[in-house]
Amino acid sequence: MRTTQIECIVFRKTKNVFEFLLLKRLPEKGGFWQPISGGVEKTDNSLINAAFRELKEEANIQKKDILKIIENIHYFKINKHYLTKTTIPIIKEYVFAFEINPNFKITIDQNLCKEHNEIKWASFENSLKLLKWEDNKIAFKKLNELLT
Repeated sequence: MRTTQIECIVFRKTKNVFEFLLLKRLPEKGGFWQPISGGVEKTDNSLINAAFRELKEEANIQKKDILKIIENIHYFKINKHYLTKTTIPIIKEYVFAFEINPNFKITIDQNLCKEHNEIKWASFENSLKLLKWEDNKIAFKKLNELLT
């Protein structure tokens, strides 16, 4: 079982306004909106490399598409399964933010895991309304403070 995860908040600036990328999980995987996230695998030699892998897998974002990286946005622990709410061994989650070119086209159809069925660019306020998990909201608030 994974003990470490990463969360990648992808954002862009259009017309002096920041927008944040949200992906909607399939109904059988919870059906909620979230940023890009995933487990750190044994082949990842660092947290940032795990983040780059997840960005590529879930939204086809490559290193060359990233304008800015902000590390150490937030850190939290998870001890309940996101669907069943049963107790699980503690998972540590580290949050990074990635600014991408506002004209970059996000695609989720190449993800082999097929976790998400919808994408959306949302304002900070709308992101907070759409996000399900409190720790995701805290991370977005911390990032927004850094950006404004």
